[in-house]
Amino acid sequence: MTHASVTALQVTDEDFLVASLIERCPKAMMIRELMANAIEAARLAPEGQRLIEISSQVIDEVPKLAIWNTGPGMDAAELLHISNIASSIGKEKSLTGNFGMGAKVASLPSNQRGIRYRSCKFRRVHEVLLCKRDGIYGRLRRYHPDTGEYLEVIDVTEVSSSEGRALDHDWTEVVLLGNEADQNTVSDPYNGDPDQDTQWLATYLYHRFYRLRDDVRVTLH
Repeated sequence: MTHASVTALQVTDEDFLVASLIERCPKAMMIRELMANAIEAARLAPEGQRLIEISSQVIDEVPKLAIWNTGPGMDAAELLHISNIASSIGKEKSLTGNFGMGAKVASLPSNQRGIRYRSCKFRRVHEVLLCKRDGIYGRLRRYHPDTGEYLEVIDVTEVSSSEGRALDHDWTEVVLLGNEADQNTVSDPYNGDPDQDTQWLATYLYHRFYRLRDDVRVTLH
């Protein structure tokens, strides 16, 4: 794009720029951005169904922190789009809303093993896994035996249903896998850098979210 006498700068090393953006982001922004996303989505759910649940999910025998919310879900194409850096759907940037830092950028430094996004829309659940592999941040491509293809977004409807997730309304869930396979992201979200006490999450939420909509209910399991 050219405007008057200015020619826009181009990116010659996109991988380096993305990594630099992610790794310079303050770790403390992670929960703030994830919760801001959840609140923004939940407030768009039908009245009486504006819910956010924070819980522990055991994956390969290790507890991982999960944030689940109602609100507009995403299909495969939308989930693929939203997983790009600086991509969003209907975001509001404000002090009490979203800072614009980006949940993906804020979360990836502490979750290089993976951030698992799942979203339910039209009774189908799709999943994308953001991670760092071989020095590159991106979406993990997984082999689909039926098609013989490697897919960035996979259908996990049957898995989610077997785990007890309802399919009759829209929702989105984020699970933090941390930087190590044996990292308990519920009690140790930053892999010991810095250490957190047992009440870190409740303390953080109390000090960061001065205002919640009266019709949005947040539950910590």
